Amino acid sequence: MDQFDELPAMDAPPLPRTIALGVKEALGDKPMCGGCGAKVGRRALEKTLGGQFGDDAAQVQAGQVMTTDHLRALTHDPVVMTRIAATHALGDIWAMGAKPQAATASLILPRMSADLQERTMAEIMQSAEDIFAQAGGKIIGGHSSLGDELTIGFTITGLTKKPITLAGAKAGDALILTKPIGSGTIMAADMAGKADGADVIACLDLMTQSQAQASQILGKAHAMTDITGFGLAGHLRGMCDASGVAAQINLDAIPLMEGALGLSAAGVRSTLFADNQAGAGPIEGPVFDLLFDPQTAGGLLAAVPAKLADGLLQKLTEAGYGAAIIGEITEGSAIRAV
Repeated sequence: MDQFDELPAMDAPPLPRTIALGVKEALGDKPMCGGCGAKVGRRALEKTLGGQFGDDAAQVQAGQVMTTDHLRALTHDPVVMTRIAATHALGDIWAMGAKPQAATASLILPRMSADLQERTMAEIMQSAEDIFAQAGGKIIGGHSSLGDELTIGFTITGLTKKPITLAGAKAGDALILTKPIGSGTIMAADMAGKADGADVIACLDLMTQSQAQASQILGKAHAMTDITGFGLAGHLRGMCDASGVAAQINLDAIPLMEGALGLSAAGVRSTLFADNQAGAGPIEGPVFDLLFDPQTAGGLLAAVPAKLADGLLQKLTEAGYGAAIIGEITEGSAIRAV
């Protein structure tokens, strides 16, 4: 029973003597993270996509936005993973100040028997339909196939009178974060058998927390995004670049998931950490690793008028969010941490 808490780590199997160039570097010294920790880095996407890289969702036509998201499983429980993937995908719609309209599901199931396929599909689709119904949307179709591992994704349309983009932040705005960070580190630790079980459960619960009400409360934000794969620093950088402003963040004010800081101090990092650190660019002042930690189904980051910040924070707290005012938008182009 002690090994549930103190499970010895197993050595990775040795690589063959003859391998292709870059295999050792690509594999690294640990398994690739799941969830948003498995996405391509911000810097690579920005260089490749150019002008198509930007807001959380694309405006299809006046009043309608569209997004897509797909996650490698970070838990073997298909119901929990579906709830996380659905909440994660909906985050892009909520970040634009929109309400979900319709969605299609994209599923890859691990190789399994026909009977198990049927049961697993039923669990996944029922869970997804529940999440979208609660958010005011509806699943209208999708596609499924078999592969090496469970992956779940959704393409969603949403409706809004006026999308909230990355480009509206103004000097003097307060920065509000609606959910603690640290999920990438906790789930990386869980893969290595180093995370406390209670912290993992709490992390999964936070990943499935809907941001629908938070999006409504923050409906008058000047700019907004959801904190996902690029980490807090990377997504803040995106907002600052799009708005032509700078930012100052108070490190002590940033809410952290239970156990994340200790694991980070012990050197636990997501496989996307280095890409996120590079993609966030230079940050003036002290930093800590969790700024670059990829989040799956993370919270909303909103730039709001300073005079409204305290009232909005109170409403978020009363609605059950672990929100905080973590800094402010300033003039210039740099991000500074204090």
